[in-house]
Amino acid sequence: MALMCREFTFNVPLKTKQRPRFAARTAYMDKPYKLWIKEMRALMSEHWTAAPLETVNVLWVRFHGPARGDLDNLLGAVMDAGNGLIWRDDRVSIIARVEAEWVQAKTKQQSIQMKVFYELS
Repeated sequence: MALMCREFTFNVPLKTKQRPRFAARTAYMDKPYKLWIKEMRALMSEHWTAAPLETVNVLWVRFHGPARGDLDNLLGAVMDAGNGLIWRDDRVSIIARVEAEWVQAKTKQQSIQMKVFYELS
């Protein structure tokens, strides 16, 4: 099996994963987060047209932007956006390893670089 790598750069504002909100005993995600996920999925789908991966060896993500939010929450938003599109799910049985880093950048220069390593069967 050959190890493949797909690289992506998304020039988008950084967004942290939101905690669900509750109303009338129903959980929901806030509207700005849902909109960001929709936009990010649209960008991802421009570059990923294959079926979602059953296994990802390594997901590497570098965030460029201002010092806001936690790295795990930035990563969580990206992983939510790729669910069912690039990878089948973000469970540990699908994505075995994740590497993430943050680089200081001005608000106008925010971006997300992503590499997906997977085996071609």
